[in-house]
Amino acid sequence: MIYLSTTSRQVTEKYIEFCKKGLPNSVISSWKEIIEKNDVEKLIFLGILRGSNVLYEWAQKNKIDFYFIDRPYWGETRNYPYFQRIVKNGHIKSKVEQRPDDRFKKSFPWTIHPWKKEKKGDIIVCPPTNAIATFFNKQDWLDKTLSILKANTDRKIIVRKKGYNPIVSFDSDGAMIVTGKEKNETTGPLDWDNVYAIVAYNSNITLEASTKGIPVFCDQHNACASISETDFSKIEQPIYPDREPLYHSMAYGQFTAEEMANGTAWRILDGR
Repeated sequence: MIYLSTTSRQVTEKYIEFCKKGLPNSVISSWKEIIEKNDVEKLIFLGILRGSNVLYEWAQKNKIDFYFIDRPYWGETRNYPYFQRIVKNGHIKSKVEQRPDDRFKKSFPWTIHPWKKEKKGDIIVCPPTNAIATFFNKQDWLDKTLSILKANTDRKIIVRKKGYNPIVSFDSDGAMIVTGKEKNETTGPLDWDNVYAIVAYNSNITLEASTKGIPVFCDQHNACASISETDFSKIEQPIYPDREPLYHSMAYGQFTAEEMANGTAWRILDGR
């Protein structure tokens, strides 16, 4: 049986409804009910909050195929066409698949500029959100990253946290829940002309930076890891690989509401 976990939130439940239309005979249920089932063949859920974190670990432990839904790599998500990334058995698409450029050409929003090799500007560090840091046990990521960078460069380092960054905790059932809001001052749009490199955990800013030709340094748990240097001690030795194969692959990892509902998303994800 295919189960979809309800979000119980009006603003996000529509994505679960889109998915159900493309998965005949599937059932929408709560996360607590799902983990008590013994007939789960496939599992679809959104994000890592409100019990989805439990489902993620439960599916991995029980070797059940799961489809993780979250914000897309690019494209409109809150309004039509309602893009969402869907990852089979993972949080982010971390492997580059050899894909044609058709989907990429239809939706990619940025011009791809040549790599900037002048080696001037500041380093922008984008730490994981509280939820991501908690889920992946990376609460010390920022401190460790800054320590490595400062030991290997004299450049100015600017830390940019997300403006919206909920404080999270766990309820008595182990579900990650929002317990408050961290107020971070935003400094406005980046002055890309004065950016030497982006250093991030899993932030999607790595993608936009790469299209602008800005070198990227990130962890393996980032969609842009294949075109990035993952050893932060090499901050002064960026790499400049071919980027388009990654973009083509990413385009085959995010889908519109129509594609979720008509089965296209599931055929692609299952290799059919």
